[in-house]
Amino acid sequence: MLKIVWSIHFLPYLLLLTLLWLLALAGQPAQEALLYSRQALAEHQYWRLLSAHLVHSNWYHLLLNSGGLLLVMLLHAEYQARQPLLWQCLFAALLISLLTWLWQPHIVEYVGLSGILHALLCYGALCDSQLRKVGGKLLLVGLIAKVAYEHYQGPDAALGQLINAEVAIFAHLYGLIAGFLLFGWDLVRRTTLFRGTNNPS
Repeated sequence: MLKIVWSIHFLPYLLLLTLLWLLALAGQPAQEALLYSRQALAEHQYWRLLSAHLVHSNWYHLLLNSGGLLLVMLLHAEYQARQPLLWQCLFAALLISLLTWLWQPHIVEYVGLSGILHALLCYGALCDSQLRKVGGKLLLVGLIAKVAYEHYQGPDAALGQLINAEVAIFAHLYGLIAGFLLFGWDLVRRTTLFRGTNNPS
């Protein structure tokens, strides 16, 4: 039986979750002001590169991503000691949006946290794997297999109907890339710190 012990590291996740729901309660005006819009970005509304990931197509979409965020919290909250959740989310959001702009010119609008969730899960799985946790390796393999299958099979039509939007499989891929880059930055920082410690001036 899973035993959940409160951790101070849970707080940023719960604050983010609260923000997601407050924006959903704000309704259509908030969504229209914050979603990824290719036309709006061309008109220099650059905040949308980040804010698009905080709004959702409907309540089902929000519920699914809320559950995903809580899962990340339970699995990987401790890794905020390496990189704060705020930084992980900002980096992933910006990378996903920029890659969408560059490589998905046909995407006119986009919303949702799922790309960031893939980044957080990937980063956490890599941290777990570094600590030789079997679950981390299984999660990483599962994530890569899921994203590969999505790109082979195409977006899930049934899920698309449920969330009233086409599943953004491109964002899942870019989130996976963001997770690997976050972990790579971890390795660079730790290597630099180790060298500095062992080579005092």
